[in-house]
Amino acid sequence: MAKESLSVYQHFNDIVGGDCGFITTGMIVMTNEQGADALRENVKMQQAQGVHTHLLNGSEVGQAAQEYNGEGVALACYEPDAGVADPMATTHCFAQRARDFGSIIREGVVVSHILHENSRVTGVRTLDGDIHAPTVVIAANVWSGRLAQTAGVTLPLTPTRHPMLSLRRPNDFGGRHGIHAVGLDITRQIYLRPDLGGVTLVGSTADVLAASDPDHYAQGISEEEITFFRANAAGSIPALARAVPRGGWAGIYDDTPDYHPILDRLEPYAGLYCAVGFSGHGFKLSPQIGQWMSTFILTGSKPLDMQHFAYDRFAQGQQIQPRYPSGVLG
Repeated sequence: MAKESLSVYQHFNDIVGGDCGFITTGMIVMTNEQGADALRENVKMQQAQGVHTHLLNGSEVGQAAQEYNGEGVALACYEPDAGVADPMATTHCFAQRARDFGSIIREGVVVSHILHENSRVTGVRTLDGDIHAPTVVIAANVWSGRLAQTAGVTLPLTPTRHPMLSLRRPNDFGGRHGIHAVGLDITRQIYLRPDLGGVTLVGSTADVLAASDPDHYAQGISEEEITFFRANAAGSIPALARAVPRGGWAGIYDDTPDYHPILDRLEPYAGLYCAVGFSGHGFKLSPQIGQWMSTFILTGSKPLDMQHFAYDRFAQGQQIQPRYPSGVLG
């Protein structure tokens, strides 16, 4: 899914139209001995899918991603084609293209209920009145469960808080226009994402699975979180020891029990679908998910690989088994 979606981001203007802000940065994943076997298996699987990635030992980390520290790394992998895109710009481009094809997008309109009659959906109720439609797709992030409940459907979603620190890199580390590889440091339980303006965003995979109220949670970050991010970011990229904090924030993920999405029709209603539970990796997969959902809704036939993400997999004991204990890593 990520490979197919990456191709869309790389050729976004030709395929969708507009500038999604994609920049090729490369991506490095580093682990200690404890995570080495899982990383080795992941790379083997990715290579079988045609992903351009390869394994490294600790001494080779600096050759592939020169900003990173390979000391204490038992195994790493590097994917040179990986990159980052601008979520706001991407969303705007998707929306504009949808308008070009006749879609009507209403922003700031709260949907409160799914309307249904007998075994078919008939639309949605909003604070601005009812909208009637034979097909409804629930894609409301952490609020999807609450919305589905209005139709008597239970979605296994847990809202979880995820903090992130913005660090202004020292000017001799690439300056305002510099960039570095995306990094996942499994040992230190952080990830690092380069941003424009000489900024690195640092997030954590530690202690992120506690349920949070999506309407009432700490949207800022604490002094303890800032200290954790700064110390571990410097361990991954030594130059960040001289970085200056530029604030931070926390957002909410919609986690499923196996950290993979639910892409399916919701029984017992005809015309009711959902695309929920992305657990932190929905943006990178969005082009492929859009293709799959539209194919399923229009033809009634699921693409083969989409069948893994069935709604009933939890009740059937067919959960997807992630190799890492965190939705951030998938």
